[in-house]
Amino acid sequence: MKNRHPMHHLNLALLATAASALMFVAAARADYQSTVLADKPVAYYPLNEATPWTPNVATNSGSLGAAGNAVSFAGEVFKVPGAIVGDPDTAIRFTAIDTNSNDGGVPTVIPYIAALNTSGSFTVEAWLRPTEEGAGNAQCPLFNCQASTEDYGWDCYQRASTAGTGQQGFEFYMNDNNGNRVGDAVGGTYTIGQWCHLAAVYDSSAATLTLYINGAQVAQSTGVSGYVPNPSYPMSIGGYSDGTQNPYVGDVDEFAVYTSALSAAKVLAHYQNGINASRASPYPSLIISDGAAEYLRLDQPANDIATNLGTLVAAANGVYSYTTNGAPGPRPPVYRGFPSTDLAADFNGNNSYVDLGNPDGLNLTNEITLEAWVEPNTTDLDGATADVIAHGIDDILQNGVSLQLINVSGGAGTAAYQVGSVVGGTASSASFPIPAADLSGTNWVYLAGTYDGTNWNIYRNGVLEGSQPGNGATTIDNAWWAIGARGRWKRDSGYPTSGLEEQFAGGIGGAAIYNYGLSPAQIAAHYVAGACGSSALTASRSRSNLILTWPLGTLQSASNVTGPYTDVGGATSPYSEPLNSATKMFYRLRF
Repeated sequence: MKNRHPMHHLNLALLATAASALMFVAAARADYQSTVLADKPVAYYPLNEATPWTPNVATNSGSLGAAGNAVSFAGEVFKVPGAIVGDPDTAIRFTAIDTNSNDGGVPTVIPYIAALNTSGSFTVEAWLRPTEEGAGNAQCPLFNCQASTEDYGWDCYQRASTAGTGQQGFEFYMNDNNGNRVGDAVGGTYTIGQWCHLAAVYDSSAATLTLYINGAQVAQSTGVSGYVPNPSYPMSIGGYSDGTQNPYVGDVDEFAVYTSALSAAKVLAHYQNGINASRASPYPSLIISDGAAEYLRLDQPANDIATNLGTLVAAANGVYSYTTNGAPGPRPPVYRGFPSTDLAADFNGNNSYVDLGNPDGLNLTNEITLEAWVEPNTTDLDGATADVIAHGIDDILQNGVSLQLINVSGGAGTAAYQVGSVVGGTASSASFPIPAADLSGTNWVYLAGTYDGTNWNIYRNGVLEGSQPGNGATTIDNAWWAIGARGRWKRDSGYPTSGLEEQFAGGIGGAAIYNYGLSPAQIAAHYVAGACGSSALTASRSRSNLILTWPLGTLQSASNVTGPYTDVGGATSPYSEPLNSATKMFYRLRF
């Protein structure tokens, strides 16, 4: 059953006789966060984490030191159980944006280092735990080529397990400068959901490429000739370095690159150490002593988390990406429902956003509500679209949902707030022109959009401004949710430095997603809670007069607490009413 909390009126006040004190029948605390959470959003992001954004770095323990540190894409899962038996060290989990066709990924990227890309001998090693069967569009756990053409360098693919069809095990190959495979070793097998140890050894003096799985040789390519090392492109773990192609789905641990050919005995020793809880020396000591130049334990903690306080809790946590989150949010005295130190996320309109992934609980259909407090900057509306909260659109431009600012013509005065969806290629939405003052970059605005089962509805500062019939939300399996940009889709090339779309510039705070359409009264209550806090209607006495003040809404009165209530004609705040000892009157606000 979907949650409904009608709240048409707030802060009911009772006026007694002239000799009596003024008493409030209902003056409950109404701060913004508690009001929102009472309506049970599936996701609610205050976006007020005080820690500045920092890249999520995998530290290199190899001989190249910090030059080999790697940066993880938003969307990876950190601190999953690692591969080394008896060692509490953890690993990273990788996934795909589109798990049906395996496109779009979240790799860990190592900047180009010439010392890791010589024409001489090398060894590449990692522990892998695939969680998905090898597909025709093969998963790529380890990558070191030109992403667009696969020229130069080397590449590693996960083929089928013994339970699958076609080539089995893993394939490791080496290229010339035209992408021709000059060394190709494929073999072995693995079990879905279990760790395995992979090592690929190129011996330049013997002209051989040897592939080992779990310490045993499973394939060898001989007569390797014409190898051209990677001249300038980044290396990556968990998919192609551009985040677009052939993502690996599963866990990776203990990645290492050596600028020498490890012997078969050393490869076996590494595997045996990893599976022996009674090992004579720690696994990292063995890897370092054998000369790893690049060694990533992949055990870094998750940072830059945008915490979800909604009903999905951590399952829908977001990740800040290139986004500062220490900007002042809506605060008193103007916005009394927020803490005096409230913070918000600050988006640059270029490469910053909050990645929400695509958890099952956010893949919604039909009714939906999207809401946030926004402080737009005009630089994001120069003939463009800026998403506040969005899911997709998908790669064939057929399905998506968004709350956004649009300015399709680029002309002055043509910007609009809009909420809507694209379902099967058919777009429907509700919109209304943005007041010029909203685009100053200094004014916070409460923005909400709902689909109630029939109509899209767009609200500004609690007031319904536009409504149009159409289609509601739709499931999207190959694009993600985001705050401050359109969610990543499987062909977003160039991320994180480019490839994002419909970026927002300015501040966003208090973003929420509901799996039903909030009522007009609930929307009004949310705005009042943010703007007014616990004092939407206040009463005081001045000699023989009652003085009522309120920031918004229409004042109503009744002679009985249960009504009926009628509007007080012409009443504006502050409103003065003579006290009468013979009567009593009740007041409330209508929104």
